[in-house]
Amino acid sequence: MERVVLGYDGSRSAEAALEWTAERARRARVDLDVVLVTNMFLADRVRADRVLETAARRWRDLAPESPASVVRLDGLLPATLASAARGADLLVLGMPSGSRSRTAAGGWMPLRAALQAGVPTVLVPTGWAVVDDPVVVGVDDDDSSLAALLFGAAEASAAEVSLCVLHAWLMGAPRATAVFVPPPSPRRTADTHAHVLDAAVDRVHNEFPSLSVTADLVRDNPTSALTRAAARSSMIVIGSHGRGVVAGSLLGSVGSDLVGRLARPICVVPPHAPGG
Repeated sequence: MERVVLGYDGSRSAEAALEWTAERARRARVDLDVVLVTNMFLADRVRADRVLETAARRWRDLAPESPASVVRLDGLLPATLASAARGADLLVLGMPSGSRSRTAAGGWMPLRAALQAGVPTVLVPTGWAVVDDPVVVGVDDDDSSLAALLFGAAEASAAEVSLCVLHAWLMGAPRATAVFVPPPSPRRTADTHAHVLDAAVDRVHNEFPSLSVTADLVRDNPTSALTRAAARSSMIVIGSHGRGVVAGSLLGSVGSDLVGRLARPICVVPPHAPGG
């Protein structure tokens, strides 16, 4: 049974995350831990316990077949939540829709929790809806996307939807060298990136031979390409590596640009996730 940790604080976005998790439990039973992190000196513990009791009742209404436990942990965000999620199969967090990830509530706190936890983390926006659109997974030029690719394929297979493997690319700027070296042609560069995409699709076909897979090679930056793809997706899956989410630093790159902007759940998958 899949073990899921849900970060919960009683907000609308936390309720959206709980509902998303309950929808997942209708597909297959989950073992849920609802975690509320409080400040050990400032927290109203009576109110915190009341919030958790409400979450437990709501879960029993939505997913009566799946067990759940609730726990209040004293500590600081995001470290305490990330620590609680280690060893789980999935961490689920709510995100306010239309927020900017440059603020704690708007996104950088959940993104940092996702990176620190070291487990696949789903960020669920308020207003999300159940759809039967494809799962879209963005693949990078390196191996950091492999775990995300296989996680996205497994999600699509379990949900009985198709998988879209997306790879975005742009022409690199010419390097300053003592001797002039002509830059590669756009066609040659496109062929190189097409090979990256084809290799990713072949890997999915080998692991999930019955899954319907489409390939999308886009000449654009990853943020723009994934934002457009999200409109026709049920989930966006991206990988992380030592430098952050997909490419560049955690804050100010693809992941933080997408969080709060999309109306679809975003899953951040570390490179060492199961199956990667």
